[in-house]
Amino acid sequence: MAMMPDVLCPGCRGKNVGKVGTGQFYCWDCYIEFQVSARGTRLYRVESDGELSRIERLEGLGHEVVS
Repeated sequence: MAMMPDVLCPGCRGKNVGKVGTGQFYCWDCYIEFQVSARGTRLYRVESDGELSRIERLEGLGHEVVS
């Protein structure tokens, strides 16, 4: 997977981000998948079975996720 140098992870602000689909990215530093669209950014936790669970609040960062 190619790293995307112009995309920062909204969770950890890391640059170790790869593209997994149109407007969809995965952060190899904090292991979240996120989707960027005109309506905002949505973050997802990848569960052990591969299912995605939406993250409503980033724990430890103290801010809400834009929906």
